[in-house]
Amino acid sequence: MPNYKYKAVNPEGNTVESILMAPDEREVKRQLLEMKMVVISVKEVKSGKKTDQFKLSVKDNVVLHFTKQLYTLLKAGVPIVTSLRALKEQTPDENFKSVIEFIHQDIEGGSKFSDALSQFPKIFPSIYVNSVKIGEVSGTLEETLLYIHEYMSSDSQMRKDVKKAFRYPMFVFIGIIGAFVVFTTTVIPNFIPMFKSTGNELPLPTKILMGIYYLFSDYGLLMLLVIAVIITAVVLAVRTPKGKYQLDYLLLKLPIMGEFIKKVNVSRFAKLFFTMNKTGISITRAFEIMQQTMENQVYNKELGVIADKISRGEKIADSIAQSPYFTSLLVEMTSIGEKSGSLDDMLYSVSEYYNREVADTVANMTSLIEPVVTVIMGGMILLLALAMFMPMWEMMDIM
Repeated sequence: MPNYKYKAVNPEGNTVESILMAPDEREVKRQLLEMKMVVISVKEVKSGKKTDQFKLSVKDNVVLHFTKQLYTLLKAGVPIVTSLRALKEQTPDENFKSVIEFIHQDIEGGSKFSDALSQFPKIFPSIYVNSVKIGEVSGTLEETLLYIHEYMSSDSQMRKDVKKAFRYPMFVFIGIIGAFVVFTTTVIPNFIPMFKSTGNELPLPTKILMGIYYLFSDYGLLMLLVIAVIITAVVLAVRTPKGKYQLDYLLLKLPIMGEFIKKVNVSRFAKLFFTMNKTGISITRAFEIMQQTMENQVYNKELGVIADKISRGEKIADSIAQSPYFTSLLVEMTSIGEKSGSLDDMLYSVSEYYNREVADTVANMTSLIEPVVTVIMGGMILLLALAMFMPMWEMMDIM
């Protein structure tokens, strides 16, 4: 994207000149007006730098550490150029050293910090760049970085909790399937000759297990191929917007995990909204950013609908209340925040509440999954027992 040099009057009445990266001149004016600045002039600046070549990957904890260190240095009064130079020397990640070096050179060349960050969208997401941009204009960059750090820390912990929550039921499911396959392919074959020797009609459970055994023994390679094709097709489908939406929708409908996923997304929404509102991003722009940041496609679609209602003049709480994917607690707290002028505090409270709920759910995941596992295990054991003992009982009757 090209750089644009602008001249404008900020809300304090001071004339400022700087550089902004945007797709066109209209977008520059829109962003300046959104920051409550009066535009005097906008002119495109030709740049010889090719930043699109930077497609480096950096771990989240590296960016998290960088943000906290930069906040500390800026709070101590160290200029940003000097801070970046020092952070470049301290970071052990070679990729991130290159990123910091580029940002450092870009700022020295006249670009704003937020514009330099925006050239690395895979490393610095929209919420990061837009929050920094508002912090630069309002003179609260240090506090903005602190809010971003708190959000990223909370979000990183929640991601870990979600992975931990899904790990246990996945292992249990794989274990059950594995035990069933092993029993069917190793134990049942030893009894097949005895069952057939009776000459009687075999019970349905025995037929089912024998059918599974013959399926594995006669068509094992074909089954593996079919399973591989199905898995590949599902993975490719999930990568499409429609497939990802369908998967997220189905996950939200699961008995236990669906409620857990709902809590995770409500907590992320509240934390995101709090962070952007606290850093001064407008409501409409905040919802645009949240649509890019929230990973669940169902919630992305809902946020688009809510943003449209808000732009037509509806209250935030009333718009959220019409969606089935947000909780009544969030709606009530948002409504109280709008009426009392304490929306930030209410959103923060909701986020912290659901953070604790998610942590408690992860801690109690074993007890929540146990009833489901017990039912599945019981059904499997019953099927195996009936398949084994029903033919034996018939043989005893004949004898």
